[in-house]
This record gives sequence, C-alpha cells and structure tokens, in this order.
Amino acid sequence: MDYLLTSVMLGSLYVLVTILVSLKPINKIDVTVASWVSGIRRLKAIDYAAVLLTKYGRFYTWGLVDLVLLVMRLWAPFLELTIAMGIAYVIGGVTRLLVRRQRPYESGYGKPILIASGYSYPSGHAAIVFSGALVTLTSLGGLVSWILLTEAILVSVSRIYLNAHYLTDVLGGLLLGLTSSLLAIILAPITANILETLLRVNLALYLYSFISISGF
Repeated sequence: MDYLLTSVMLGSLYVLVTILVSLKPINKIDVTVASWVSGIRRLKAIDYAAVLLTKYGRFYTWGLVDLVLLVMRLWAPFLELTIAMGIAYVIGGVTRLLVRRQRPYESGYGKPILIASGYSYPSGHAAIVFSGALVTLTSLGGLVSWILLTEAILVSVSRIYLNAHYLTDVLGGLLLGLTSSLLAIILAPITANILETLLRVNLALYLYSFISISGF
C-alpha cells in the first residue's frame, strides 16, 4: 500500500467535507438522519450501551491498547498508535474551533442523552477510534484488530444515536482518523530514529559529565 498517496487522498476528502460543512452547516442529509434518530423509539438498554461506548470507548479503550502495546514491547505499533491519536486529536481540535458547528440537540434535533462539550465537527470519538483501528489492522492484524475495528464502528454510531453528532461529523472524524493513522505509519520510523539519536547523545553527554566530575 502506498501510504503517502492514500493519506493525501483521504486528507483531501477530509478537507473537502470540512469546507462543505463550513459553507452549509445544516444540509439535507444531516437533517434527514438527525430527524430520524431523534424520532426513533428508544430502549433504556440501548441508551445505556451507547453511553458506555461514548464514555469509555475512546481514550480509555485506546489508551489501554496503547499501554498493552508498550508493556508487550511492540514498539512500532505503540509508536504508530501514539502518533496517530496525537495527530487526530490536534487537527480535530483545531478544525472544531474553525468550523464551530453546533451539535444536533443544540439545533433542536432530539434531546441530549449525554451532554457533550465543545463543537460538533468533526467527531473526536470517530477520529481517535478509527486512527487506532487502522493502525492495529495494518500493524498487528488478527482477530483482536477486527474486534477493535468493530468497537470503533459502534463508538461512532453511538455518537449519532446520542444526538451528539451529525452524520457528516462522524464522516469527517473517520476521514481524519484514517489519514492520521497512515501519516503515523509513515512518521513512526523517522520518529524512532530521532529518539534513538537523542538517546545516544544524552547517554554520551551523561558519560562525559560523569568522567569529568570523577576526574578520570
């Protein structure tokens, strides 16, 4: 896979969706989906599951995944996941401040089951979970990666179900997450080399200081 080319394509789509949302925050597709979601008959069990996914499916789950990778000394996936979530978090935060889109329940589409802070576009949950999901799929593979991908999809759907995001919010978060993960895969080896060089320099300076102080 050409990670650079794919990341440029996905990043361009993210920029395009961002521009469209900025120009027309309320559009027919989002209104249709938000109106349907706000009007469905809700079950307490599903509400509870959606709230759990929202509360614990982002940083708690993926922070734990990152920690497990660190403990297992899977350095490459650990570094990729850390960088991916960092990129998604920063770019997503900047985009929200620029677009300043209100959440569906703030615009009259349903009642908030769980109050969310900040602006709506893009979905920070979708950006984080999909940045992690693609990293684990490409770097680890196996059944666990597919389980984590399923978790990412459920978390993203829960954000729409809770009237916290429009469909395009989640789409933007998805594109941002995938772009971030591909960039992280590209940047991880470079970052590792830089960290290794810094470590060697610091070790050399420490030994030099020790020898100077000891008088050897």
